[in-house]
Amino acid sequence: MKYLNLTAFVVILWGMVSCSSSKNVPYMVDVEDVPAEVLNAAATPPVPILSPGDIIDISVMAKNQEVTIPFNKRLMHGEAYWRGNMSESEEFYLVDQNGDIEFPVIGRIHVGGKDKKEVERMIQEALYPKYLNELPQVSVWIQNFSISVLGDVTKPGTFKIDNERVSILDAIALAGDLAITGRRDNVLLVRHNADGSKKVVRFNLNDKDLISSPYFYLQQNDVVYVQPNKSKANSAVVVPPTTSLVFSVTSILLTVANLIITAWSISK
Repeated sequence: MKYLNLTAFVVILWGMVSCSSSKNVPYMVDVEDVPAEVLNAAATPPVPILSPGDIIDISVMAKNQEVTIPFNKRLMHGEAYWRGNMSESEEFYLVDQNGDIEFPVIGRIHVGGKDKKEVERMIQEALYPKYLNELPQVSVWIQNFSISVLGDVTKPGTFKIDNERVSILDAIALAGDLAITGRRDNVLLVRHNADGSKKVVRFNLNDKDLISSPYFYLQQNDVVYVQPNKSKANSAVVVPPTTSLVFSVTSILLTVANLIITAWSISK
């Protein structure tokens, strides 16, 4: 009966621990309860802000595309581009440490700290009517838009985002989801701002309010770190060789002592 009671206690305790742990696994619990107006207000991802080190593609288009050739790197290089002989530095624009780019004909333009729409308007105003007789269409794309996911996930790494739009859930999916041992209640986000500063925040993936958080959508160069839970962290502790040797010798001595005591007891 004593053993039956002990077994029942262990089973009940295991069930309580499993139930408690399972509550920490789902993402955004009860998110369906978030009011529609809150969801709609948080539905638009932020417009990317350009910063030093960004690589951008700028295209200028007009009805008469020939007049835009001097303002398009790809068109300027002609066959070199189509044959794939252009390097990335020739094909795109690198935002330097001052936040500037060197644009054909116009010269140096300051783009750091501005969003893509602002840069597009700046170039339009610089080209029309001084260089072009019609208002051109200008498009700016960030070529190095990427985010990194590290820690207790299936596939940690850096991921390029072609459409410049990625949520924290998208990032987790790209990394193959969190491991079951990854802490969902304390995820770390490191953000590199356009002015060179950094911001560090933590958020809870279990929390339904995450969907309306200003950090639900990520920005370029964001780093997400998933911390392992205590059980995995403890299992990763490395035992020094000398400590391991002491344990081994102690275990052998205890075994020998136990055999001697057992033999002595039998002989009596």
